[in-house]
Amino acid sequence: MATLATRTLFGAVAALAIVVGSERGLAVEPFDFGNTLQGATAGLPVAVPPPPGVYGLLETLIAPNASGVGEFNGYSVSAFLWAPELIWSTGYHFLGANFTMAVIQPFFDTAVYPTNDVGPPFEPTTIWTQNISNTIFTPALLQWRLGPEWFAAAGFTFIAPDGSRFNGTNTPDYWTFEPRAALAYITKDWHLSANFKYDFNTSSAGHTGAYQTLAAATPIPSLAATIASFGYGYTSGQDAFLDLTAAYQYGKWEFGPIATFKWQTTSDTPGSGFTCAQVATITTATGHPLPCGVAENYSLGGVVGYDFGPARLQVWATDAVHAQDDFLGWAVYTRLNFKIWGPEPPPTYTK
Repeated sequence: MATLATRTLFGAVAALAIVVGSERGLAVEPFDFGNTLQGATAGLPVAVPPPPGVYGLLETLIAPNASGVGEFNGYSVSAFLWAPELIWSTGYHFLGANFTMAVIQPFFDTAVYPTNDVGPPFEPTTIWTQNISNTIFTPALLQWRLGPEWFAAAGFTFIAPDGSRFNGTNTPDYWTFEPRAALAYITKDWHLSANFKYDFNTSSAGHTGAYQTLAAATPIPSLAATIASFGYGYTSGQDAFLDLTAAYQYGKWEFGPIATFKWQTTSDTPGSGFTCAQVATITTATGHPLPCGVAENYSLGGVVGYDFGPARLQVWATDAVHAQDDFLGWAVYTRLNFKIWGPEPPPTYTK
């Protein structure tokens, strides 16, 4: 059986895995996929401090053929995302907590297509986009050990609009500021964790989302200009995210259920002084309605992981059981984390 120190390390080396770019992160300007990914921290005891050192992580996501509801009714999305990350557990302490930092640079491909719109050669009419996503910086995550098995954390993340900038990109062209908190209970048999984050978004510069795409396809110049203007200054509503994990540890294996939740807590605000009602009326007249939405998404699934010693692999999958102004469908994630450098050797398994 693994020692508790081993479980603590390999459960925590990816403690800041926060990636973006999936269709599971909506609640924003239509087909702007948001700066935060729902479910990205599932399986992670974010509150547990890793030993001092530098760690690497690669997280991927495959989300095939997710069907839109509400605001996105009539559309489907497929996405593939990969996100390398560097994590530095500094070994310094502040207010009695371990001080950790991280940076992530995700990339993603998406396909957006009308559901049931099939044409020659018997394939959906698809809009493909390849995106460099926005860089995610976590300058401070404070992790406290509350007792032999309990941990808590608080921190701050910001996401800079430095990714793809072509008109109609799915990558947001605005800043996101994200306070976060976490709680974990870790024993030799169980890993229980709750990870929470809350997003505040600044206004869009007008490149992101579907308004530019719809404007380019609208033959009436004055109407096209009006539709494009919806995106200039569009402010996405605030979002809350919660990832829950209850994983059983059996030797080098772990497995158990997970649940992820997302709630949009404030309304979107269209740009150029328009209201959501005006946006809905004008875009509906084109045959491609793009109204404001208030998103919710509840997803359930499971995680399985294996500790190879120098690296740990986790695979988890979720299915949306409830969605409002969002997408229903499966998402499959992988996470590989490993130690790059540190003053202490990696812990080993003991009999």
